[in-house]
Amino acid sequence: MARKLLSVSRRCPRAHRFCTVAHDRNLIPDAEVISLLGSTKDCRVVELGAGIGRFTAEIAPEATSVIALDFMQNLIDQNKISNGHLGNIDFRCGDATQLSLPPASADVVFSNWLLMYLSDAEVEKLAQNMLTWLDEDGIIFFRESCFRQSGDKSRSNNPTHYRNPRQYFEIFDKTKIEREDGGYDYFELIVCKSIDTYAKVKQNQNQVCWKWRKTSAPGKASSSNDLRYFLDRQYSVEGISRYQMMFGDGFVSPGGITTTKEYAKMLGVSADDSVLDIGCGIGGAAFHISTTYGCFVHGLDLSVNMIMGALEASAMSQAAGCKASFEVSDAEKREYGAEVYDAVFSRDVFLYVKDKEALLNKIWRCLKPGGRLVFTDYCGSDRGAYSDAFGRYVSEKAFNLASVGEYEAMIARAGFGCHKAEVVTDKLIEVTEAEISNLDGARDELIVNRSMSTEQLDNLKTSWENRLQFAKDGEHSWMLFYAQKSYGEKA
Repeated sequence: MARKLLSVSRRCPRAHRFCTVAHDRNLIPDAEVISLLGSTKDCRVVELGAGIGRFTAEIAPEATSVIALDFMQNLIDQNKISNGHLGNIDFRCGDATQLSLPPASADVVFSNWLLMYLSDAEVEKLAQNMLTWLDEDGIIFFRESCFRQSGDKSRSNNPTHYRNPRQYFEIFDKTKIEREDGGYDYFELIVCKSIDTYAKVKQNQNQVCWKWRKTSAPGKASSSNDLRYFLDRQYSVEGISRYQMMFGDGFVSPGGITTTKEYAKMLGVSADDSVLDIGCGIGGAAFHISTTYGCFVHGLDLSVNMIMGALEASAMSQAAGCKASFEVSDAEKREYGAEVYDAVFSRDVFLYVKDKEALLNKIWRCLKPGGRLVFTDYCGSDRGAYSDAFGRYVSEKAFNLASVGEYEAMIARAGFGCHKAEVVTDKLIEVTEAEISNLDGARDELIVNRSMSTEQLDNLKTSWENRLQFAKDGEHSWMLFYAQKSYGEKA
């Protein structure tokens, strides 16, 4: 089947943006972007934003054929000079928002710094068009500047829309095409992340990319049952605000900064190290670890609301000088690579993971020899059946709890040569009691300043008291695990 790679750019300010970062030879994110895109071998790829061909040169050699389309004729002319020898590129000049392609005629749609030059209506229209152009299981990938400009060069005329990344989710999550059989096509998120290069070199988290897959659903079924959507209902923007009210700014786990400081010390990291934070929430631990030890931290969470909160905190300079990047993706599905990280940190996340052993195997593989794993988690007791109340609590939260014994066995089978488990339920009881006391003390202020009702505060307190009682009864245990990959072991 004939396949085509299409490359489209819209407006000329993109050319100036290339010059803004070109002077910094340490800031070369192109290889990272191409790596995140993945192979285009034998694909018909739509690259939105060909320009002078900086990405076309990387994508085209493996593609079956290419159509390079850009808004500026002079850029297309330069692209043709640079890449015309490849022989599989049809160079065109045109407007991306006016591009017309047959349905199911592309396998990949790629753009770099394009959507931020379009209005919301234009982005919505283009998203619908891209979904139409893609064949089944086709991929779209785009990278945009969010919140503010990344370059150092001031401009008197800057037509850019530095959107909050939430706005891109709102557009692409609602993009759908109804089919004749009653089903529909939609975009399924593969990954959304800030570009690591910018985070490491410029402590800038506002360069964000997305990768989506065209997926089909039968009938009127909705993907709202997926874990991502469940987590975003549980951790709504309002819900996250209340968690921070209890745990402290930046945190959604018991003890907040106090327990994070204590457990992060166990990672034993220094400035040259890289840390993976699985289930990073709104970034409190990642910010703390990076600013305290000077290392790079990559935070990952499946909740869009969580990662958007972390990126918003970064944009508001709450993490100035912090080498942290953030990503929306499923920890169970994510491939981390071999021997990438010096340490892995996680707070109360495994309880959502169904195949814990598979994730532990991935963690072992991604750690360098001697790398450390530190994580806390809620555990079920070894006594057997839950009480009715605790069973309802576990079901409502969609927890998949393992016992301490089960964890220790899985950690050992994953290959960790040194590992230990510590019961820290007493600490959970201590910090939960303190959080309830703090809530009582701030009750009047919360009613006035946060516009919370007495009923809302009572419900919040009751949920904390219930968890406290489960812990005191021995059903809800809190565990701290430490494991180390042996030196000399290779993934």
